[in-house]
Amino acid sequence: MSSIISLDYTGNFNRFDTENMYDQIISLPKQIEESYFNQEKSELAIYYKNISKVYICGMGGSAISGDIAKSLFGDTLKIRVFKDYYLPTFLDENTLGIVCSYSGNTAETVACFETLRKKGAQIAIVTSGGILKHYGSQEGYLMKLVPTGFQPRAAIGHLFFSIVKILEELGLIEDQNINVKLTHLNLTTKLKLINQDVEEGKNFAKGLAMKLYKKIPIIYSSNPRLFPLAYRFKCQINENAKTHAFCNTFSEMNHNEIEGWETDYNNSLVPVFISNFDEEKMYLDRVNAFKEILKTTEEEKKKENPSYEEMDFLEIFTDGKTLMGKTFSTIFLCDMISYYLAILNRVNPSSIKFIDSLKKTIKS
Repeated sequence: MSSIISLDYTGNFNRFDTENMYDQIISLPKQIEESYFNQEKSELAIYYKNISKVYICGMGGSAISGDIAKSLFGDTLKIRVFKDYYLPTFLDENTLGIVCSYSGNTAETVACFETLRKKGAQIAIVTSGGILKHYGSQEGYLMKLVPTGFQPRAAIGHLFFSIVKILEELGLIEDQNINVKLTHLNLTTKLKLINQDVEEGKNFAKGLAMKLYKKIPIIYSSNPRLFPLAYRFKCQINENAKTHAFCNTFSEMNHNEIEGWETDYNNSLVPVFISNFDEEKMYLDRVNAFKEILKTTEEEKKKENPSYEEMDFLEIFTDGKTLMGKTFSTIFLCDMISYYLAILNRVNPSSIKFIDSLKKTIKS
């Protein structure tokens, strides 16, 4: 069995990251600059009126932006996220459909676009090209174009902050300029702590990746609002590191999934908690109670079998002055963890062999 490789040796990054996923991930602050601060207001915004609800349609790396938008703005704006071919029948002319597809050709998202057109909904588009760019140009929809050359999951800054600009321009949310500036500042600071040049002993992202090596992460958000972060982390581990990961949220997992931990998985699973430092007591009590159950269970297994290797659990705390800042600081960290885990797994973090194979099989 091969030994774990070093994350401090540049040659390992060059060997496995042959398509520069690292550069795409660390460009997140720059993406915010380009797609928020440098975006010009669309002249078409004046034609969008009387919007009562927002449907954000997308799949995979394009859809997570909708999940985050709902988490950040859902308290004051009716937002629903759809990751399917179908939309509900009760959409109407007061519905804003934001179709978000990095390629512009995602089958499910294009199907949603067609439904929105037929139902007479108001439509905005976020894409880099493809069918959606064609329709956006030909039919005069409010459209935010993002740069090509990214893996969709690595273009989250372009995709999400383009959605923010649309919502701002249509008067559906308050101006986010100060909020975005604080988020950008937080990310530029964090990059100094988790980039490739920071050695393993001082790099939190490298350290967590090493603890996840050869494990299956079970990722829990401490409350439902943070669940998009757990889901994003799970997906990044799947796509970048090419390994399984699963996620859930408190307190829902207390009512079902918690029972799954009674089984001995031979130390192959590792719980990962994503929490706020200032977590609400009702959630914090549940998280701490679950940790205590895990600790007690592991101690009992150790008593029964002295050679048993006790399971550890990992914690990630959000940091930032605003919910947006906390969200993207955590995404940035978790994206880097998934990247380092890919290197440890000796895989190319950019390749998506099974996804590409699936698409070819469906077409044939």
